[in-house]
Amino acid sequence: MVINNDWLTQRLADARLIPARFGGQTWIFDARGVAWLPDEDLLIVSDLHLEKGSYLGSFGHPLPHLDSRATLDSLATIVDDYHPARLVCLGDSFHDAGALSRMDETDKKSLTTLISAVDEWIWILGNHDPAIPDELPGQRHHRWLLRHIGLCHEPEPSWPDCHYQVIGHYHPKTRFASGRQRVKGRCFALSDTLLMMPAFGQYTGGLWTDDPVMQEVFSGRLSQQFLLSDEKIFPLK
Repeated sequence: MVINNDWLTQRLADARLIPARFGGQTWIFDARGVAWLPDEDLLIVSDLHLEKGSYLGSFGHPLPHLDSRATLDSLATIVDDYHPARLVCLGDSFHDAGALSRMDETDKKSLTTLISAVDEWIWILGNHDPAIPDELPGQRHHRWLLRHIGLCHEPEPSWPDCHYQVIGHYHPKTRFASGRQRVKGRCFALSDTLLMMPAFGQYTGGLWTDDPVMQEVFSGRLSQQFLLSDEKIFPLK
């Protein structure tokens, strides 16, 4: 789509959206759990974990197997809002290798329709989905470099020409307390060189950003968090 200032101003009046600087560019973080890079007309979503419900159901968990439908419906609404030229799924789009074979035919059709609505659909491979089924359209990459910003599922320690990384995998969440008010939820987490995406899937848990594992990933330099709550987004230092 063609981005113009009036369109962008109207979008930023929405309480679900907030701009942030990362990698020398302005990003728009959406409280629904996606990131948009206006200058590149690029939408990023991470950790859909499609068919996690049916996977857990095979082990006797009494969860309804409607997570894929809810996740795809939510993503379809967002794609319709942004009409991005490119969309990147940042790994763990499927919960396991057999996910697509278990997916309801209606949900499969919704997925292929969604992919066809975007000019360039990019799958980043994750630890849960090291291969994307051949029947699905879209590019496949272990990692993808956009100028000097690298998109990958987990941090890549050595990547020539990559000065910033956008990752998923850890499902970050955070909490905030002020007096009697307490808010917690998924979040975007940033350092100067690392942007960690929230998990988008319906049945995805999370890891607190003050967990030692997170502190190690960010090398103790976590600088900002954006808390997602009730379709609003709150910047936290």
